[in-house]
Amino acid sequence: MNNKIFLLLMLLSTTAGSLVFAQQKSVPGNVQEPFFWIKSRANNDAYYWESLTKTEAKVPTNTQKGTAFNFNPSIIFDTAQDSLVLPLGVNSKKKQTVFMVYKVKDSLKEQLLWTINDTKKTVSVATNKRLVDLKKYSYRSYNEKVKLQKANIHFFQQNITDTVAKPSTLTIGLKSKFEKLPPEEFNGNISEILVYNRVLSGVETQKVASYLAVKYGISLSQFEIKNYLNSSGMTIWDNDKHKGFQSSITAVGRDDVSGLLQLKSSNMAEEGLLTMELKSKTNKIPNDYFVFWSDNAKNLLVKKQEQGEPVGIDRQWQLDFAGTSDLNLDWTFDPKFIKGTLPKDTYYWLLVDHSGKGTYEENNSEYIKLGSTSSKEKLVLKDFNWDQQKSGSVKFTLKVAPQMFSRVWITQANCGVNASGELNYTIEGGEGPFTVTVKKQGTETILKQWSQTAKSSNGVKLSSGNYDYIVRDAKGNLYSETVFVADKQGTVPNLKSEYQLTNGNALTLDASLGLPTGNYEYEWYYEGNFIDNNPKILVDQPGNYELRLSNEQECKTSSKIAIATDGKENTDSSVLILYPNPTVDGHFTIAMQFATKTNATVSIYSPTGTLVQQKQFSQIENYIYDDVIKASSGMYLVTVNSDFGTKTFKVIVR
Repeated sequence: MNNKIFLLLMLLSTTAGSLVFAQQKSVPGNVQEPFFWIKSRANNDAYYWESLTKTEAKVPTNTQKGTAFNFNPSIIFDTAQDSLVLPLGVNSKKKQTVFMVYKVKDSLKEQLLWTINDTKKTVSVATNKRLVDLKKYSYRSYNEKVKLQKANIHFFQQNITDTVAKPSTLTIGLKSKFEKLPPEEFNGNISEILVYNRVLSGVETQKVASYLAVKYGISLSQFEIKNYLNSSGMTIWDNDKHKGFQSSITAVGRDDVSGLLQLKSSNMAEEGLLTMELKSKTNKIPNDYFVFWSDNAKNLLVKKQEQGEPVGIDRQWQLDFAGTSDLNLDWTFDPKFIKGTLPKDTYYWLLVDHSGKGTYEENNSEYIKLGSTSSKEKLVLKDFNWDQQKSGSVKFTLKVAPQMFSRVWITQANCGVNASGELNYTIEGGEGPFTVTVKKQGTETILKQWSQTAKSSNGVKLSSGNYDYIVRDAKGNLYSETVFVADKQGTVPNLKSEYQLTNGNALTLDASLGLPTGNYEYEWYYEGNFIDNNPKILVDQPGNYELRLSNEQECKTSSKIAIATDGKENTDSSVLILYPNPTVDGHFTIAMQFATKTNATVSIYSPTGTLVQQKQFSQIENYIYDDVIKASSGMYLVTVNSDFGTKTFKVIVR
């Protein structure tokens, strides 16, 4: 048997909008002609099976229970009353291509998708986990690069020749009457089934897969088929042109020849996280018009990232949208997916880079204030001009900040030259006049203070070093952050700008290797937070690191280091993240993720080794722990001890 598993993808389904298609014969991807094409349909609250081909099949005619996935109907398959039996004909040559869109209630259980049977025997079996050839008594597990999803698109091809022509049937979801098989009967929803009595070509397969991917909110990128094609075979989303943004690809659009009109969509990887809806003022969506968005697959944990910007998430999105005066997008985001402790009295802010470069430079980007972080309501943005620069592509991310904050960027200083660096900033929100104060970090000594009505300023002169930058508006709103001014000249460590964690193993970064003889001061930062002052650190998690190095001449340099991962996990490892660090009021959070359940102890020690406080946990695996160091300012040691070892954080309390 020549079986190929091309994809096991995510699904979701929808009732599309009210726009009318041109009257013509339409089939998925314009691939002629499906032997069987069965879809879930809905009439108000009644769901039913619809067969769109003339080939005779055993399809229930009674109304069904159903639900919606990606805003399309999907029938809740009832094995007690549903019997989908598709006769494949009588032939010694067995050539079939099968697509099946489904969602199981429990992805951990192995469940039957279909069986192929002749008159006396079950020949082949497909489950949500593997494909089985009962002639050879062999099986093949699906090659997955992502975790099992409840909702998927299953794809199967066969091209075999039997010695004798026998009638065969494809039975959906039910156990075989010939064999006692260990998988359970199907338990979930089925939205669409396509069966061809031939082996589709690569382009044909890609066109059908693209139709289903757009319709059901799935992503092709993690599988063998990557680019999206329309019914004409033209590429409408090119994987190679979206480097770094190849996760959770989602789309809305219209393709009349495919019978596709998807006006609203949300990806099944994180159902309901981000939803886009395409709207037309004239109620006319152009044929072959698509809008795509995708993300960089990073997490949704709110934390400090780059200097000069408020806290935010690592996740970024790329939106490909060629705007017109007639078309616009409604954007909806569900904040329940956001992780981490959010500061009080803050708001979600959407940061959009209109250039599409992802640099978020001040002249090409803007902040849009959304809802309060104390609310559980979805964030909504309507009638926003996504294509301001007519680039056809933008990038965006989510930040968390007060109703007034400031964006800061630094011009480096010349080593040894006083006040040769520059602080530049733009104030977002608030009402003028604004009072701006600059202090040496950790002191109350005011270096500079002034008042201004403008929301931006360039060229505030500073020497290299660490500073506290504070803004107060006319209503008393206060915003502050610590900024670092580096020197253009100085000692640069012999470290690469990029490293990769492989197989979940940690790596060591030693900034002292290869440096000229002398005395140096080291400051390591992770995602904008101080972590260590030793020359050598152990790195066990991906992200953005920074080394601030000062030599004997007090020339200060900053080196940014990006740590990536190959995506593989060390099953014996654990991930522990402490934030924020430094902490202004002693409050901190530890995100703990262990490979298996374990007992753990969090201990806080003073610099002299005295135990300040301690907390014990029993059998935890994933846990967010909030605590406060109720002591005077200074550096403290916070240790997490578990079956997976001990990790120590140096925490600064200001």
